[in-house]
Amino acid sequence: MQAQTVAPVQQSPVNYQVTPTPPPAIKKAKPFGMIFAIIFCLISLGLVIYIVIDKTKPQDKPIDTSAISAPLSVRLSEITIPDDAEADVLKNTLAGRTFTVNSTFDEYITFTNESKYELSYYRNPTEDRLKLQASTDPGTYTVSDKTIALSNGETFQITGDYLVKTNNKISNNKTTVYFDALQLDSIIPNISIALNTYLNTNKSTDAPDFEKIRIDRFYCRADYSVKKMTNADSYLCDTSYSYIFDQTKLTNQIKKAKVKDFPAYCALKKNPYLNYIVDEGVCTKDFTISTWAYAIIRTDNISYRITGIFRTIDDSAEAIPRY
Repeated sequence: MQAQTVAPVQQSPVNYQVTPTPPPAIKKAKPFGMIFAIIFCLISLGLVIYIVIDKTKPQDKPIDTSAISAPLSVRLSEITIPDDAEADVLKNTLAGRTFTVNSTFDEYITFTNESKYELSYYRNPTEDRLKLQASTDPGTYTVSDKTIALSNGETFQITGDYLVKTNNKISNNKTTVYFDALQLDSIIPNISIALNTYLNTNKSTDAPDFEKIRIDRFYCRADYSVKKMTNADSYLCDTSYSYIFDQTKLTNQIKKAKVKDFPAYCALKKNPYLNYIVDEGVCTKDFTISTWAYAIIRTDNISYRITGIFRTIDDSAEAIPRY
């Protein structure tokens, strides 16, 4: 009986590398925390920047409307007069202001400082403005409450935001309104809008529509001797204005009528624009109709309204003298 041969036990060779067991996988952190942190930092940075800018920017200061030191941009009607103020306190805010009859600046008064003025005037404005240069007269002035007295004998009354001439010592223009020159850029458009609204509302139903009204000239007086004026009205303006029409429509109408221009079209007996030219209206080659009327203005120094327009008084056939 043969003895069974036992297989020798194999030993690992020297330097045999055992494959290492990989470490357990590390779970990656989700990105939400990092995103939140970034957003938080950005918000915080923005807040810091806003606070720094807000603290360092110049702060708007309330406008001083006191009669002692009100700037020229403050309207006269906005100026506050202290209870214990001197009667001439308004001289402080008149200094540096110019008041003018209209945008031509031929009739105006400038208060150069708290005691001196320069007046530009015509002796007889209606006649002289057409043939003469305006005269200038420097001098001194005083203020008592809302009355301004010039050294040449002329006087003005502060009324709302404007001045009203109250005598004819040097210039024959009593009751003329002198507007604050710094406000003309708003006064003229406001009166234009008011006139446009009035004329559009009261135009004849068979008259062609117009695009808008353009004021070409105005001369205003607070003349309450005119019977159509009421105490609620502010002043009366001798106003030259033009109706502006749709040029494309007019061009087509002129072509159909086989005439050369708008004045020739207006001369036709049955043209639709007769309502606009019946009272001294004139058709021009630039497709407008120019006319005039007295317009009654009512204002609270902010809003403007036309309460009536006319060319004659009390159904008289004679037009009142123009300013």
